[in-house]
Amino acid sequence: MSARQLLGKPCAEAIYAEVRKRLANKTAKLVAVGFDEERWNQYCNSLSKSAANVGIICEQVILDSKVTPSEFAEAVTKVCKDGSVAGVMVQQPLPKEYADVIHCIDVNKDVDCLNPLSVARLYQGADGFRPATPQAVLRLLDYYGVDLQGKNVVIIGRGNTVGKPLMLMALQRNATVTVCHTKTRNLPQICRNADVVISACGVSNLVTGDFVTGNSIVIDVGLSFSNGKTCGDVASEVYDKCQALSPVPGGVGPVTRAVLFENLVKALNKYQ
Repeated sequence: MSARQLLGKPCAEAIYAEVRKRLANKTAKLVAVGFDEERWNQYCNSLSKSAANVGIICEQVILDSKVTPSEFAEAVTKVCKDGSVAGVMVQQPLPKEYADVIHCIDVNKDVDCLNPLSVARLYQGADGFRPATPQAVLRLLDYYGVDLQGKNVVIIGRGNTVGKPLMLMALQRNATVTVCHTKTRNLPQICRNADVVISACGVSNLVTGDFVTGNSIVIDVGLSFSNGKTCGDVASEVYDKCQALSPVPGGVGPVTRAVLFENLVKALNKYQ
């Protein structure tokens, strides 16, 4: 048995087509603010390449590593006040002393749902932006016809970026959600009882063959590096034991970028 691969590229292309249509002749600019950090730079570079294909301007503001938290906050506020900017992102994760800068992101330009007010809207199920990676997971499942209503979903990961918001978003789709983490006891058994397993821990080979059955749908959101190669949370043996699986790379990642641009167009059309 070989799992059906839930590839992100066709799903992302469908979203890009809608983004181009909604942009029409408008110009949308996304600005990312952060430090000169390798993983963040890689992400911003990938955003820029994808943005060019849909007519979006993507710029990066790189701050000196010695800036104070107040100077970081001032930089974010300045970008938010720029009328030519439709969406603003801030590097995640940040050192603790800089964590509060997310309060400075204008909620009307908060395309990655970082400001606590944006998170409150998500919690309440109110209109607003949804964080790109959790939304990408749901869009990928939608594209391949996986309806979460009534299904048992296990999320491995309790972080603010993926695990927690994804829990809320899956609940809004009437899934029954169990949130686990690397300290959860009997984790393989819990996952085997799920219809959908979503792992977002950044721990390579965390999800092994004993986590799944032949009916499991597995979404790998993890990202780490092993022997110089990008890898997810899911071990290679799982590909031969489950029903369907999103690979790393090539799964959720491309859809995340597309969803971010979708949020950007929403910001441009609704608030400017």
